[in-house]
Amino acid sequence: MLNVFAKRLKTLRLSRRLTLQKVGDAVGSTLNTIGNLENVRKSPSLNMVLALADFFDVSVDYLVGRTNDPAFSRSEKTTEVSDPASSDREKFFDEFNGLRKENLDKAISYVALLREIQRREEEVSRLS
Repeated sequence: MLNVFAKRLKTLRLSRRLTLQKVGDAVGSTLNTIGNLENVRKSPSLNMVLALADFFDVSVDYLVGRTNDPAFSRSEKTTEVSDPASSDREKFFDEFNGLRKENLDKAISYVALLREIQRREEEVSRLS
């Protein structure tokens, strides 16, 4: 669980281009603590897990590896925690790591374009 938590914390931070300091400040902690959490040198407290989930707007279940869906909610009735597409989502987010800023900006623009195309296709389907 700690390895998954550490990986997801680091992936979320890097995907939003945040420093350890900025995350620490946002959750009332220090850059050293956040770094130690990312490197599995420290276990997070429950309060820290909750603060990080709130800050990154993901579920606690996602942060600790109980689901691959960042928006997973316990109130949603599911028979399976993950679906086939969830591993694709995780791979997608992993691909953002290491991109230069200009390429990251292009990728974000492309995803926004794909969302708009999908929205329009769904709208056409509803009207048909």
